[in-house]
Amino acid sequence: MPRSSAAAQPPLFDPSNPAEVDTALEAAGPGQARHILTIKLSYVLGFLWVAVAGVVMLSLLQDLLIFGLPDAGLSERIYRLDLDTEASLPTWLASALMACASALLFLVAVQVKREQPRKAIPWFFLAVVFCALSVDEIAMIHEWLSGFLSARIDNSGLFYFAWTIPALVICLAGLICFIPFILSFKGIDRILLAGSAVVFLSGAIGMEMLGGSVAEVGGVETLQYRIFTTIEETLEYSGVLLFLYFILRQLRRSFNRTTICFE
Repeated sequence: MPRSSAAAQPPLFDPSNPAEVDTALEAAGPGQARHILTIKLSYVLGFLWVAVAGVVMLSLLQDLLIFGLPDAGLSERIYRLDLDTEASLPTWLASALMACASALLFLVAVQVKREQPRKAIPWFFLAVVFCALSVDEIAMIHEWLSGFLSARIDNSGLFYFAWTIPALVICLAGLICFIPFILSFKGIDRILLAGSAVVFLSGAIGMEMLGGSVAEVGGVETLQYRIFTTIEETLEYSGVLLFLYFILRQLRRSFNRTTICFE
C-alpha cells in the first residue's frame, strides 16, 4: 500500500528552538534519533574575515618593508604572499571564496526551484557567474583578455588594463538587469545584496582602473601602485564576504526546516 505524501515527509522543526528539537528526536523513535548539526553563521563569517585580514596584512607588510626600508636588504618579495600575484595564497583564498559562493548559490537555487521555478533563474545565473570568477582567479583569463585587447585598441589612462572596458559594460548592464531581483528583498538582505555588489565592483573595476592609470606612469613596482592594489583586493574580498553572508541568510531560512535523508 503506498504511503501518503504526509507520511513520507519528515517532521519540520526549527533547530534553534530546543523544544522543537526535543520533539523531533522523540518522534524519530528509539535508535533513530536525528543528529542536528548547528552551524553558527557568526563563527563562519568571523573566521573568514580573520583569514582575509591575515592575507591582506601580510602582503601590505612586505610592501611597506620593501619600499619603506630600501636599505634593510628586504628587496626580495615573497610572491606566495603577494596580493598582486596569481600563483599565491591570496589568489587561492579569493578563488575558494568564490567557489563556495557558487556552490551555496546553487543550493539556494535548488530550494527556490521547488516552489517557484522561474524565481530560481537569477540564483542559477549567479551560481554560474561566481563559478566563472573562481576559475578566472586561477586561470588568469582577464589578464589574457587584457593583453589581447591592448594589442588592438588605445588603452591609456583609466583603461590601461584593457579588460576593464568590456567588464565595465557587462557589469553595468548586469546591475540594471538585476534591479528587480535586488528589489525583491527587504531590509538587511537588500542592503547586503546591493552593498556587496557595490563594494566588490568598486574594487574589481574602480580601483583596477585607478591603479592602471598609476601603473602606466610609474609601473607596477611602486608603493603607490601597491597601495591601490591592496585597496582593490580588500574591497573584492569584502564584497564577496558580504555576499556570502547574504547567501547564508537565505540558506538559514530554507534549510533550517529541511531534513536531508540518504536512502
